[in-house]
Amino acid sequence: MEYEFNVDGKRHRVALEKKGGAISAVVDGSRIEADVARLSPNAISILAGGRSYLAHCAIEGRTIHVVVGASRFVLEEPRTDDALGALKDKAAGRIEGTVKAPMPGQVTKVNVAEGAEVQPGDILVVVEAMKMEHEMRAEFPAVVEKVHVRAGQQVDAFQPLVELRPADAGAQP
Repeated sequence: MEYEFNVDGKRHRVALEKKGGAISAVVDGSRIEADVARLSPNAISILAGGRSYLAHCAIEGRTIHVVVGASRFVLEEPRTDDALGALKDKAAGRIEGTVKAPMPGQVTKVNVAEGAEVQPGDILVVVEAMKMEHEMRAEFPAVVEKVHVRAGQQVDAFQPLVELRPADAGAQP
């Protein structure tokens, strides 16, 4: 999976590949191999480069706060509401109505099917994470283009769940 994150105000490109309990990450072109183990919903043990790290994470909307020892990091999923970001998203084939998981968890309910019409506030998918249910809702009148998940499926943070298109965007003249 590929991500872009703003870390302390600087944008970084990250590609992750899971291999059992190991993760291979390419951060801004540099490869990092690590063994990762989840100790609790917000604590992760990382072994990389012969060193051991304990990371504590808290997710708040599109922001992940990470503490490793005395170092603190703020990871933010880049916003695409500016013209340049929207242009980059369009060029990358991203859809403006992609509903993503707020954090790693398990999908407990999928309330929509492809082709369904939804209204603002409709619950699309429910993700259970950190012993809480997170209701992923429609933010605008839309049609469900694609459902990427099923009930019982484990998901990663920011993994696409459902793709929406504005209700009037698909109208033919």
